[in-house]
Amino acid sequence: MKQIKLNLKDEVFESLERDYKNFVRLSTKVDSGFVSPSFESFLLAKVSENTNFLTEDAVQHLMLSGQYAWARRAMDKDFPDVVAIMIEQASDYGFHIAVRHDWNTDDLVAASKAWATAIIKQAKGDETQIDILAAQIKSAAVSIAIVQEKLKTPASQLAHALTQELREINIAIEHSRNDVAREKLGALRSLLRLGRAYGSVKEKDEQEILGRIRAQKPYLFEPPREGFWDHIAAWWRGV
Repeated sequence: MKQIKLNLKDEVFESLERDYKNFVRLSTKVDSGFVSPSFESFLLAKVSENTNFLTEDAVQHLMLSGQYAWARRAMDKDFPDVVAIMIEQASDYGFHIAVRHDWNTDDLVAASKAWATAIIKQAKGDETQIDILAAQIKSAAVSIAIVQEKLKTPASQLAHALTQELREINIAIEHSRNDVAREKLGALRSLLRLGRAYGSVKEKDEQEILGRIRAQKPYLFEPPREGFWDHIAAWWRGV
C-alpha cells in the first residue's frame, strides 16, 4: 500500500480537525450506535472527495434501523439553522426570548453575542457560526414588557393600571391649582418613576409630560414662597 505524507499549516489542520469533531458529534447525536471513523479515514474521504465518511459498520447499522434518510437530513443542516427553527417556532407555543426593557441596541448585540458564544462553545460547535446564531437571537428577542403584555401577566395588568392612573392625574392637575396641584404633581412624578422602573414609560415620554405641565403651570415647578409662619419657624430653628 502506498503512502502520502502531508505537511499542513496549523490553521488548515485545526480546520480539518474541527470539521472531524463536528461530524462525529452530529453523527453520534443522530445515531447513538454510530461507529466513529478514525481521523485518518476522515482525511482520506476528504482527499478522495468522498462525501460519505461513515464506516461500513455505521452504514449497516443505519440501514438496518431505517434511520439513514433522517440522519442524512439532520447532518445536512447546520447547527444554527436548527436553533433558528426553534426560535422561530417558540413564540407560537408561548415561549419567548425576553430582554430588559432598558437595553439599547448595543446592549442587545453584546448580550446576543455572549450567549451565542457560550452555546457554541458548550456544544463544541464550529465557532465560525457564532455570529450567525447571535444574529438569530437578536432578531428574536423582545422587551420583557412586550412579553408580559402577550402573556397577560400581573405585571402587565399593573402597567395598564399605571397608565390609567397617569391619565387621571394629568386631568386632575389641569383642573386644580396651588397646593392641590402641587400634590397631584408629586403623585404624577411617583407614577412616572414606577412606569420607568417597569418599562411602560420611556424617559422621553416622562420629559414630554413634565414639559407640557411646566409650560401650562410653571409656578408648580418653583419653590413655594415662605409665609409669616414659615419665617417664624425658620427663626425658631436657628435659635
